[in-house]
Amino acid sequence: MKASSISIAAGAALVLAACGGKDASSETDVPAPTAEQAEQTAAPAFASTYTDFDLANCKVLSEEREEGSSAEYECPGFGKTALLVQEGDGRFDLDAGVDDEDFQTVGAFNDIAETVEWRLKDGKPFAVIFRYRDVSMEGKGRTVLAVETVGAEKLPGCRVAQISGDTPEANSKAREMADIAAEDSFVCPERPEYIGAAS
Repeated sequence: MKASSISIAAGAALVLAACGGKDASSETDVPAPTAEQAEQTAAPAFASTYTDFDLANCKVLSEEREEGSSAEYECPGFGKTALLVQEGDGRFDLDAGVDDEDFQTVGAFNDIAETVEWRLKDGKPFAVIFRYRDVSMEGKGRTVLAVETVGAEKLPGCRVAQISGDTPEANSKAREMADIAAEDSFVCPERPEYIGAAS
């Protein structure tokens, strides 16, 4: 090796030594993420969106008024996911996506409030939360939140929970119950979980 080559190599070694032996191009001022930030990054992106509900805007699929009151409706939902509503004897059931063929409601005469909350995971709906209003004379303004999973063909949804409207932080509890349904291990319960006077 020529002397000039040796002196150039020695100079480069001195520069690297002065920089702590690191290549300056590999250094960064970005701090490592905290454990909380890493957890937030790894967690699914849950969110809520809301749609209006009004039977007047629904398509009547069937109706029987002679012997008892019953009707079935298809109502606007979220995107291509419709709401399927069944009415029977002054009481309502609501399914999202497909009819689960299980009429679930509260015991008192009721109707469904004007807003449906959709729980989303990465932008896709997996559950709905809606409110029953007790319209019986004894109801005195009682409401019940219902949590229902979104169904699909060959995989109908199910009722996860019913929560009395006067339960502390009822809306937050409903979202917590709904979000359980987003887990890969979720299996529809044999019966909903009832919190407060919710049956």
